[in-house]
Amino acid sequence: MNQKHTILDIFEETAVTHRKRLAVKDPKEEMTYGQLFEGAQRMGAEIAAFLQEDGKKTISNGYPIAILAEKSCVELTAVLATIYAGGFYVCINPEQTESRIGSILEVLEPELVIVADSERDKLAGAGYKGRKLSLDSLVDSVEAVRTSEEELEILREIRKNMKSRDPLYGIFTSGSTGTPKCVLVEQQSVMDFIGHFVEIFGFTSEDIIGNQAPFDFDVSVKDIYSAWFTGASLLLIPREYFSTPPRLLDYICDNHVTNLTWAVSALCLVSGLKGFGYRVPTELRRVMFSGEVMPAKQLRIWQENLPETCFVNLYGPSEITCNCTYYDVSHLVEKDEKLPLGQVFPGRKVLLLDDEDRVVAEPAVPGEICVMGESLAREYYHNPEQTEKHFVNYTDSTGNSQRMYRTGDLAVLGEDGQMYFAGRKDFQIKHMGHRIELEEIELRMNGLEGVNHSCCSYDSKRSRLTAYYTGEAGVATVHQALKEKLPLYMIPAKFKHVKEFRLNKNGKIDRKVLDQLEVME
Repeated sequence: MNQKHTILDIFEETAVTHRKRLAVKDPKEEMTYGQLFEGAQRMGAEIAAFLQEDGKKTISNGYPIAILAEKSCVELTAVLATIYAGGFYVCINPEQTESRIGSILEVLEPELVIVADSERDKLAGAGYKGRKLSLDSLVDSVEAVRTSEEELEILREIRKNMKSRDPLYGIFTSGSTGTPKCVLVEQQSVMDFIGHFVEIFGFTSEDIIGNQAPFDFDVSVKDIYSAWFTGASLLLIPREYFSTPPRLLDYICDNHVTNLTWAVSALCLVSGLKGFGYRVPTELRRVMFSGEVMPAKQLRIWQENLPETCFVNLYGPSEITCNCTYYDVSHLVEKDEKLPLGQVFPGRKVLLLDDEDRVVAEPAVPGEICVMGESLAREYYHNPEQTEKHFVNYTDSTGNSQRMYRTGDLAVLGEDGQMYFAGRKDFQIKHMGHRIELEEIELRMNGLEGVNHSCCSYDSKRSRLTAYYTGEAGVATVHQALKEKLPLYMIPAKFKHVKEFRLNKNGKIDRKVLDQLEVME
């Protein structure tokens, strides 16, 4: 086997070996690996030629391209085409508000936005004035016109200069200043992590991966690249299917899905709404989950209905390329049982550090989860201050220094020597599979007409966000206005209009007594 230096080397080996095998399917269309390869290469040539014609002849590999479209076979083709064109992709979910899309594009400063025709008004509403290409027109062009020799030469030149350390994708996360942060991940990081991932969990070309996550969420990285590394098939599941468990289960069962790597909240929708009373997806080999603590009650429902299936608890933020630990749940969980984070993926090192950066070795003492080794993200794109704050050099007791990511997550060691998640060090939470800065919600609320001051809390047991605020605006008005500023997963489930906040000894809002505040009629 030839040495593989880039993601395209890996994908093309798979595409040649499994040319006629199903690569990706959505409810409207499907593509073989051969079709995906040919379509993405042609689309990549069109993108590269467009940028060169537009006066960007000296552009180097590793530039940002944003893709604003619904999850589909066509969007996946655009993702791969972006890599062929020498760029790194940032998928933007059209369900985001125009305000947030504008903030993302302001941080990213993309060379190009590829936009579905159905989303053009949303892009305009976000205030974007830069280069753009119609995704629909790109698809029509690829189907109608063969790639010219001149365009192929552009692709060859890009490929010749492509390196494993080129950026591959950007994932936007919440930011405490109100500005979202872009986690920039290199090709080598994905090659390292996915190489371990598919080997440990035994993925093969016979797998059919049921993709829940949108492409702007890094859980999708495991789905996409596990397929491209092995020749497995990727089944794209639309978001609306999750509101109707029978429809979702029919789609999974009828397409013979063997693997689910889902956010905890998505799995809980099926078990919580008694979906297994309708139909059980008995062909599932693996069910993996991450993003939040998995409720033991819901996991047990899955285990009881799928006794032969392997269940895995995954942990890790976007900044370390998907995950750094995994725990194989090989027993039937008990009520209120807490799952450990498990063992560390190869190539990584995970430490618990106290406030003095000393390694925590005693049980029940909280420490910050810090990660070193391969697959750390390159940076927060265009944000050196946050990069410097979270990606640091750590010197151990022997004097060895290594780059390290401070997750902000806390864990404790159990008496069994295992690490157990223990919340956040700051005001960031994990909700519906997303990491959210409570300060970002508060900042957006404070900017609303009729709101003087606000504070948010999160009930992890009930997975519920609550917003408290002072001012003249009514609850319905604040709720509606915030929906225009933030994605749905950041909108509090409950709003409380309070008379005033109490302050702690440091002059800050006392978050411990929020539920005791007097609520306005």
